[in-house]
This record gives sequence, structure tokens and C-alpha cells, in this order.
Amino acid sequence: MDNENNESENFRSGSSDDDKPTLDVDLNALQQLASSRLNRHCVHTRRLTKGLYNEIYLLQFEAGPDCIARLSCDLTHPAAKFSSEVATMKYVAQNTSIKVPEVYDWDCTLHNPIKIPYILMERLSGQHLYRVWDELTVEKKKCVLSQIVDTLLELWTKCQFEEIGCLYMDFMTSTFRIGPIVDPVFYTEGRNAIPSFTGPFRSMQELFDALIEKEKKFFEIHGVQELMKRKKINQITAASQVANLIKQMASLQSKLFEPFDKSIDQKPFVLVHGDFDAQNILVERSVNDEIKIVGIIDWEFSRTGTLWNLCQYPIWIQGVEEPFRILNDWELQESREKQKLREFFHGEMVAKLGSRSGQILEMKKRDLRIKKLEDMFTYMIHSFTCLRGLLESFFYRYGSELANVHFDDPIIEYFWEDIIKVQIPPKRTITYLLSKDKLLLNRIMEEVPIDYIASVYYELKSNGYNFSWQQASTIAFHMWKNESKDDPEYL
Repeated sequence: MDNENNESENFRSGSSDDDKPTLDVDLNALQQLASSRLNRHCVHTRRLTKGLYNEIYLLQFEAGPDCIARLSCDLTHPAAKFSSEVATMKYVAQNTSIKVPEVYDWDCTLHNPIKIPYILMERLSGQHLYRVWDELTVEKKKCVLSQIVDTLLELWTKCQFEEIGCLYMDFMTSTFRIGPIVDPVFYTEGRNAIPSFTGPFRSMQELFDALIEKEKKFFEIHGVQELMKRKKINQITAASQVANLIKQMASLQSKLFEPFDKSIDQKPFVLVHGDFDAQNILVERSVNDEIKIVGIIDWEFSRTGTLWNLCQYPIWIQGVEEPFRILNDWELQESREKQKLREFFHGEMVAKLGSRSGQILEMKKRDLRIKKLEDMFTYMIHSFTCLRGLLESFFYRYGSELANVHFDDPIIEYFWEDIIKVQIPPKRTITYLLSKDKLLLNRIMEEVPIDYIASVYYELKSNGYNFSWQQASTIAFHMWKNESKDDPEYL
């Protein structure tokens, strides 16, 4: 996303091709606009950087502090995107001690002197956390994590609502309300032409039902043509494939109560930052070398959600599950440090937000159903083929009733794309195979494809067995070699 502060770090005198301006900005008009709106003379303007949705400019004045101008690169965004972002920052500023940029002026239309939607806002001091994180000691990292939990606590206790949606403000009465969700999945890739309910919603289940319904409607209208054009197939085949996809999505809608049960999908709803990552957290060092969070920026696409949405480990301390990769000394040290930091973060969450937050963090490791649904319907819009594959994988993994949550373990997650259907032997045969002489894991891995072992491991799990990787490998070895097929004990 957009880096709006510390221009000396963000400004590049020689921009790469990927970072060339996409907007034709009249800088004189921008300076005049800033001078008029802030009532002080703007003497210098320069472009700092470009994010996915905005270009960032630094404005400097004869007197007074600098200002940030954020100009919209994509004119397809609805006006509600800017008005919700402004309302969110104002609400947070009024109701919490979280430091956010003050909004000086904004216009979500093209009817202004620069003919581009813009926000003029305060330039906060500080460095982006991601720039200094790696050089911090573990204790200083813990200090930052503790402050992050304090921020989440403020959102949890001071920004509670009765509905799920984006914040809006009546600027005449200075009152706030929850309204429709503004998110690109509702209005890009042709979805703006599909009549969709965008909220507010009474539950997460209702939100995901609307997201799936939107995709159903899109493919009902455009799916056949899209397939015929991209796949070069006839209309009858395309119509059959589209009908099957729509049937799958309808089946998913009917089972959403499984992942979104009452233990997860409950009020109060809380304000959740749209991209609470290290590039949007500003920090400063104090005179005694303490690290202090001094600002949270980039509140676009923020909305309300459940405690489930709020409770997650910061992405930069999350572990990457690679069960069979041998780590070098540096990677092993980093992995252990991240584990310690996650344990510390978990403890802070429980101490400050209560035991329920800790339970949610644990549940998220065991149950990935909601994450998979987010991958399908909230992060991006998928093509027909991609969405069909994701749905088939989802149902294969969790079953038609979406109840097989015990399959979410690191080994299955790591091999998921390569797992195939295998037929495991009956229980008495499995017991017989495990009673044979113990095989060295190295030998098994050399003689049996690892994807096959993973597939056997998955089938054992899906049939209620709780075998280790070693035990599953032994069973897979005998199945692969078929050494016992003539043995009556194998049948």
C-alpha cells in the first residue's frame, strides 16, 4: 500500500518503469489547491511514491508543517471509498488515542482544480516499522508488539458497532454510521454491473453469502460467454460447466453456518484496519532508545468485523510452514525467534483482550476454513477456472458438510496442491503393516514419491486415524511396493 511519510526514504530520483507516474498531475494547480484549502502558501511539490491505488505527493509551505496529498490512481473507485476512509480516520481520532493523520481537505470527484480525487492530510513523523524491525533486539520487538496489542485493545473497546460495514460520517451533524462495504471485489472486473448487496450486514455469514451471491450472478450472466471465449469450447459444454459452478456455490452458501458458528460470528463488531502491516505503522526512537508507535496510516478499505477478524498474529512474525525443508542456522534462529514473539503476542492478547482472543488465535491455526473462504471471495476476483478449482479443493478438503476441520495441519497444508486420491487398506491391514520391521524414513523417502506419502497421510487423517508422518510413510511404503498384496493379512 501507500507509504505516506518520511519522504527521504520513499522518494526515488530515478523512478523505475514500474514506478513511473500514472497520473497527469498539474503541479501548479496542486500547489494552488493546497494553498487555498490550507490557507498558507505552498512553495514546493514533489511526488514521493505510488501505491496500488494512489500516488503520494509531498507539499511544503512557506510556514507551517508539510502536508501529504494522496491522489487516486484508479478512477473506478466509488466516491464512498474516500468518504469512508475520511470518516474512519476522524472516528478513530475522536474516540481513541491512536494517532492517525488529520484530514485537512478532500474531494472524491473530478470536479476540482486538479481534476483528480484527492485527500490532503497531515504528514506524521516517524519511520515505517518494516524499515527498522530487523535491527531491533528481541526485547524491543516485544515492546513494539505490546504496543500493537494496545492499539487492538483500543479498537476493541472503543470502536464497537452493531453491524458489519464501512464507517461514514454526516459532515453536517458530525455523526457516524455504518454503511455499505467499499471493496474492489464488489466493483472491479465487471462486478460493478452486477446488482449486489454490499451491506451493512448483521453477521459474517451474511457478508460471505452476499460475496458468493455476487459471483453466482456474475457467472450466470457472463460465465458461458467467458468460457466460450477463453476455452474455445461450445455453448452446451460451457453452459454445463457454469451450471456446475453455480451449483457448487449454492451448496457452499447453504453450509456457511458451519465455519461461521455462534462462537465466532457474534457481536459486538469492531473496527478492523484494512491493511494492518508494518508499512502502515510508524515508530520513533525516544531519547533512551525506546521504540514507540507514533502513528497508524492508510485506513482505506477498513471496515467493522468480528473479534475473529481482529485477532491475528502480525504477518511479519508469522511462521512459514515448510515441514521437510532443512533450515540453515540463520533461518533456524529466525524461526525460533518468531515462535517466541508469537508466544509473547499470544500472552499479551490474553492479558489485555481476554482469554477469548487467545482461543481465537489457537483456533485459527487448527481451522483454516474461513481463511480459505477469504482466499476465494475477499482478496481478489478469480477467473472461472481458478474459482472452480478452489471450490473443488475446498469441498474435497472439508467434505460436503464443511466439517472436516481436523485436516488443517502443516503437512497437509504444505502438500495440498499435490495430494491425489488413494485407497488405503482396511484397519486390520494397517495394523499388520505397522507391526512389520521398522523402516528408516530416509529409505522410504528415497523409494516412494513424497506426494504419494502425503496423499496416504491425508487419507488416513480423513478416515479418523491420527498417525504420525513416520507411520503414514511406513504404510505408504508397503502400499507403493505392494509387497503384501498376496498376503491374506493385506486383504
